[in-house]
Amino acid sequence: MKKNLLNITLLIFISFMPGTFVLAQIPNNDYELWSNMGLGGENPDDWYTSNGDLVPSNVFKDSINVYSGNYSTLITNIIGIQGSIGSNFPIPNHPFQLKGYFKSDFQTPDSALVKITLFNNSLAVDSGEYLINTSISNWTTIAITISNTTSIVNSATINITACNHQGNKFWVDLLSLEEPSSASAPQSISGIIYPNPSSDRIYIESFSTFSSIKIFDLNGRTIKVFSNDSERNNFIRISDIPEGIYFLEGTTEGKVFRKSFVKE
Repeated sequence: MKKNLLNITLLIFISFMPGTFVLAQIPNNDYELWSNMGLGGENPDDWYTSNGDLVPSNVFKDSINVYSGNYSTLITNIIGIQGSIGSNFPIPNHPFQLKGYFKSDFQTPDSALVKITLFNNSLAVDSGEYLINTSISNWTTIAITISNTTSIVNSATINITACNHQGNKFWVDLLSLEEPSSASAPQSISGIIYPNPSSDRIYIESFSTFSSIKIFDLNGRTIKVFSNDSERNNFIRISDIPEGIYFLEGTTEGKVFRKSFVKE
């Protein structure tokens, strides 16, 4: 029964396993879905905006200046207040780039800031940003490089602020997160772990000597880290973690060993 449970769970969660290369999805990334705010304005679904109680709004659905689909998001300044949009969402892996399509109409000197922040639980760990301070008359692709200080992330926040000066306009459409291709994925290491399920310790059989071994839960959170431990290349103790399904990841010299196991 436990083996069947493991197989079913892996089918559901394997795309969220740390280190696999699955394209993270930005919700409503092309701004096709909008909902009425109740104040006569609209907000893009899954995005928060500066509209709030502002009357008139400074974030709009635009059906004329569009890169892809039927709508884009227009951020402007009507009553002397800067406009902004943002979204927070889960991600399975660490993207290396945020890409989007942008236009701007700055009649007076102005700017727009596009920023992405990656989180490990509630801790901000990596980020990237791009400042646009000129008018861009045609839709232009901008790729924002994201820092890479850790491989373990589980959520992201995108914030876009624009138009400090009244009358200026900034458009955004079709955002996407780019992740390493399979060609750049680390080489896999063969080996086995046993017993599985286990309640106390797991033995590792591999020809490689690992520099570190980590255990992750199904949400990508790091549960335990084994490093500089004389036991780590023979067995690891799991008696102190709750029952459940976990992923084990061993790394060495750019190579990676991954297995799933059940703690009972």
